[in-house]
Amino acid sequence: MRKSNVKAAPRTATVRVATPKTTARSTTWPEIEGDRAVPGEAAHSRAYAVLKEAVLAGNFRPGEVLTLRSLAKHLAVGEMPVREALRRLTSEGAFEALPNRSARVPMLNRRQVEQIIELRAYLEGKAAGLAARNITLVQIEHLRALQNGIDKSIEKGDSRAHTALNMAFHFEIYRIADNPVLIPLIQTLWLRMAPLVASTVLLLTSKPAAFRRLGKENHERLLAAFQARDPAGAEAAMHRDLRDLTKIPGYWDSLELTPG
Repeated sequence: MRKSNVKAAPRTATVRVATPKTTARSTTWPEIEGDRAVPGEAAHSRAYAVLKEAVLAGNFRPGEVLTLRSLAKHLAVGEMPVREALRRLTSEGAFEALPNRSARVPMLNRRQVEQIIELRAYLEGKAAGLAARNITLVQIEHLRALQNGIDKSIEKGDSRAHTALNMAFHFEIYRIADNPVLIPLIQTLWLRMAPLVASTVLLLTSKPAAFRRLGKENHERLLAAFQARDPAGAEAAMHRDLRDLTKIPGYWDSLELTPG
């Protein structure tokens, strides 16, 4: 029996992705630890982290306008930390600055989405290839546990759990890639695409076969490539995972896009 050449390593910490809970009419936000008594710098950092998580989880729709006052109320901090968080996220492309202490979620056109997907495929494919070189048995085990959670979310039709676990699966791979330059570039592209997440997940839940294929089969190809320590196979599997989404009938019609 051939011995695996995948390295073993100490167990890594479990990745936990906390996302705001939504209802049909409103969004319930996680409070920032320490509430309003948090010192200035810590409050700024935490407001940024929670708001960024909300964007990545797809809690805002394209064109949605947010005010400093409403965000400060939801985040349970003062307006200064929220202003700084919005400023940082605006510089990263997640929001557009508006007058009257407000910001808007950007609208994209089809060409912009196609360009973002191609950039994501290139960068995230490279990250997957690097991860295949670095990955350990314990890290594969952790990715497998995340994938088991994804499978269960698909079976239950739980789109919110699927979104959170899919993001955790992908960013665990990028962490394993161990390239500090790549991760912020990838995050920026995820932030640009995030407002389209809700529409995409709604489409997928209406097409169970496509949902299973995208949520399971392509990830299984990634896991197989990691197990074999196959960088080229991992890169190809990541490309397929990202590009297959656009081939689902109705994908482009489901998105809230601007003409152009």
